[in-house]
Amino acid sequence: MPELPEVETFKRYLDKTSLKQVIKEIRVTDNRILNTEEKRLIKALVGKRFESSIRHGKYLLVDISPQFLVMHFGMSGDLEYYNNKDEPPKFSKVIFQFNNGFNLAYISIRMFGKVSIVNSIEEFIENKKLGPDAYKMSFEEFHEAVQRRSAIAKNALLNQSFIAGVGNIYSDEILFRTKIHPKTNINSLSDNKVKELYDNIIEVLEFGIRKKGDLSSYPNEFLIPHRKKEEKCPICNSEITRIEISGRHGFFCPSCQKE
Repeated sequence: MPELPEVETFKRYLDKTSLKQVIKEIRVTDNRILNTEEKRLIKALVGKRFESSIRHGKYLLVDISPQFLVMHFGMSGDLEYYNNKDEPPKFSKVIFQFNNGFNLAYISIRMFGKVSIVNSIEEFIENKKLGPDAYKMSFEEFHEAVQRRSAIAKNALLNQSFIAGVGNIYSDEILFRTKIHPKTNINSLSDNKVKELYDNIIEVLEFGIRKKGDLSSYPNEFLIPHRKKEEKCPICNSEITRIEISGRHGFFCPSCQKE
């Protein structure tokens, strides 16, 4: 966390609060969060405006022409827009101060996020080896990506060079809805199953965006409220199983998702 729906929520929040405002000052309270020199960040931003933003996978890229500010939120990132008369939010690492008397704080509790400057979106995606955005990709892009992979389904969905944006929680939900065991080889799926998997990726992410990433608000028929030990499958009432794959823990229903 945050995964694609949470970062899309951050994007829409930034667009609503912070676009087109002149950046008066930058405050970096902990430069360990930076993937660039602090002086370069300040030089690139002061006097500029956030012209627009785009999200690719779990990354938020903000146009500060001619360059782009990149925000990655790691495990515990967030954004908060607030009046500069107020105290900065706790765990603020970078604060963008605007001419209108408001600020935007980039927050990171566990320091897994990063802030950087890049020259272009295309160059950034290429350097990071990111696959197509999981929410914006076409079926043709997804089908082509599946044909190139021999990985098991859980690992494929988590691999950001396969598709960008899906993490541990949403991958479990996607596989559950498609009735695919996490260890199924993804290139062994029939064309119909690949299409069903694609449709569920889009639907699960779209639902997450509508929920603004609030996992506590998910209805009972989803796997997400049952991703814990001794929980029951909302479809068949079998016991949910916890699985470890490549050092990551996931959850699935062994009855609905047969190997």
